[in-house]
Amino acid sequence: MTKKKTDFNPNIFEENWKRALADYKNLERRIETDKQSFAKVANANLIARLLPSLDILELAAVHNQDIGIQLAAKQFHQALKDEGLEIIEPAVDTIFDHHLHECAETVDTTDAKTENTISELILKGYKIGDYILRPARVKVYKKSENLHI
Repeated sequence: MTKKKTDFNPNIFEENWKRALADYKNLERRIETDKQSFAKVANANLIARLLPSLDILELAAVHNQDIGIQLAAKQFHQALKDEGLEIIEPAVDTIFDHHLHECAETVDTTDAKTENTISELILKGYKIGDYILRPARVKVYKKSENLHI
């Protein structure tokens, strides 16, 4: 039996080691990014569960002249804002955006210019970054098909 002569190349080991090291560094970065994403989603879920309490507290602050309730509502809102909460509060006559708004009711109109615009804000919406926690509930103008002019 004859042995086959193989070429030994030490550079292959170094090249494979560098690739393995680069793969490990990429894995570390990916894990860190995933951890940050998980933390954001966990915060968003908690904040979403607190939104009904925020609505009630803000409503109480508006209808009650008690300075303590008003201060508590302001601090609660500021704490959530510090965590990245943004209000979605569209103005009347702005274009309806189905990504940010939820149409709860349509209002008939004969003016074609106002069609598909917001006629009234029913409930504020909230988002964190690009993640919509709750869309704003609105009434939207719709061209009436039953009206004949």
